[in-house]
Amino acid sequence: IGINTGKTLTVNSSIGLDIDGNLTVNGNMSINSGGSLIVDGTSTGNVTYNRTVNFVDGNLKGWYLMSSPVVGQVYDDAYVTANDIAEGTGVNRGIATYTTASDSWVYHQGAASATFTAGKGYSVKRQTNTGTVSFTGTLNTSDAGVDFVLDNTGNRINLLGNPYTSSISSGTLLANAAALSGTQTMWIYDQTSGTNGAYAVSTLAENFILAPGQGFFVTANTAGGTVNFAEANQSHNADTFQKTANTEIKVQISVDGFQNYAKVYYLDNATIGFDVGYEGELFGGTSDSFSIYTQLLTDNIDKKYQ
Repeated sequence: IGINTGKTLTVNSSIGLDIDGNLTVNGNMSINSGGSLIVDGTSTGNVTYNRTVNFVDGNLKGWYLMSSPVVGQVYDDAYVTANDIAEGTGVNRGIATYTTASDSWVYHQGAASATFTAGKGYSVKRQTNTGTVSFTGTLNTSDAGVDFVLDNTGNRINLLGNPYTSSISSGTLLANAAALSGTQTMWIYDQTSGTNGAYAVSTLAENFILAPGQGFFVTANTAGGTVNFAEANQSHNADTFQKTANTEIKVQISVDGFQNYAKVYYLDNATIGFDVGYEGELFGGTSDSFSIYTQLLTDNIDKKYQ
């Protein structure tokens, strides 16, 4: 399929476009939040993905874990202005990378320039209004997928992100990534939990669907290694960005209007010890003002599970 100069093609929300062949973009092609695109062959030319995020007032609120679903998007002062990215005191800007060795954030600085890395996650906050954060670049269409090298220093927590303009299965990713922790757990940031938001556990069994532009945390195993985002692990799904994909039973507490919870399963094959893919640890990269959690009935080593 070809999009010629002067022509525009827009993939709207809730639409999934699958191109069984090659894509050449010489005009304008965009995908709106909730839409998705899968190209089975090669792709040349730029595509824009528009991800809608909410503005929430307060320096610690309204942050979203995001990733670029295309290759080559630069973020600099012009990008910050065009996407209404938050500007803090001094030169800090509302795009941050996560430092694994120290479990800390590094904020993008005014006048600096960098390029979003495929498979890497970022924390992003808008300045004033709910709106879109846009990514323009070429599509990841390599048959080998997208590789991301994990950092195994400190607590080994890494911030990754979906590198495709389509959804991917967290279950498939966790089950086939030997470089990840044996607990097979990831964490998605939930704006509605805790005082300023909190990290929700997603286990292998839940198979959370990672939307285009969705960032998430994982833990590397002690040896580290590479996570491969397989090209075959792409699908068109209902948009799950910042949403729960499954029906769940929760034990939930609320303090001053802010919520935290633990999930409860009743499974015939579960044990009273650790069950890989079902027990998911609370996120260890930050601390919450309050939390609710469970512990194992046998072989308890004081780990807290959501």
